[in-house]
Parts: sequence; structure tokens; C-alpha cells
Amino acid sequence: MISGFCLIFFCFTSTGRGNSDACLTEFVDLIELNHFFDQQGRHVYDQVIFYERHPGNGKYHVRAWCLVEDRESLNRRPVKDVHNDLYRVDWLDTDLRVLRSIRSKLYRESWSQVDPERTDKKQLDERLRLSLVQPSQRRQSAEDRITKESLPRRGNEIPSQVTVNIDPSQSIASQKSP
Repeated sequence: MISGFCLIFFCFTSTGRGNSDACLTEFVDLIELNHFFDQQGRHVYDQVIFYERHPGNGKYHVRAWCLVEDRESLNRRPVKDVHNDLYRVDWLDTDLRVLRSIRSKLYRESWSQVDPERTDKKQLDERLRLSLVQPSQRRQSAEDRITKESLPRRGNEIPSQVTVNIDPSQSIASQKSP
């Protein structure tokens, strides 16, 4: 309970500072919670799969997937947001150090002995998948830019704007051929 609250608090406080990379929110066409079982019927793992609908053939193709863990901070189980009638999955992407929030109008839950993500990989190569949004390079804050621009320049630095005066009499169009 406490770690979930901290995760939500992190999202609000980070976005309140104006850092757009703090919480990556995006929409997918379908979120699936898949429970995978082996051939003996034993539960192996749970995964969340994010799909995008192909505009040409209308089939759903995997964009990304992630395992569901039992730890509260990495639960990743889809929940219904009653305020906007969307399903969402929120988690802290520890690899990229960013909070992710994936949302969709459609949700399904499945129990299978065949991994839907691997099946989709046979139909559409993994390299051709539309991936989740990557955080952009951290932008320099406005305060840093103002400070840098207000510092006195040294003589050997190149100014940020260069003005070039062109003599129209020397242009190619005004030169006469011999």
C-alpha cells in the first residue's frame, strides 16, 4: 500500500516540476493480462501484453510486454480507472528510470499454454514492432540555459548567431559569362 502511494506521489511531484520525462503516458489499442501454464497445467508466469491494431488487416500485434511480479511496486496488473473508463498499467521502469503509465479502452484476460507474444513474433518480426515511447534525452533546465547565456564570453568562443553580409554584385546570378 505504501509503495503504491509512493509511486503515485512520485509521478505527481515529478510532473509538477515540469519534467515531461518523469512520467511517460501512452495509449495502446489493447491490454491483455495473460496467465501462462505449462503442458502439465502448472502456472508458470503472468504477463501483461500491450497491443496495437494493424490499420491494414485489423489484427492486433504486440508492441511490448512485461512480466507481472508479486511485489507491490512492480505489480503491473491492469486496473480499471473509474474516472475515465480506461484500463491502465503503471510501473516504475527501473532500466530507464522513468514511471510508465500505459492506458487502453480495451482489456482482456487470458489463460493459455501458448505464449501470445511468441506467437505474434512469428507473424511479425520483433524488430518491426512499434515499441513503447522512450524517454528523450534530459533537456537542460531553463535556469541552466539562462545562466549559461548570461555569462560573459571569452574572445575565442564562437557566437551563437553569426551574421553574414553578402554583396549582391558578387552573387552568381549577377556575374556575366565571358
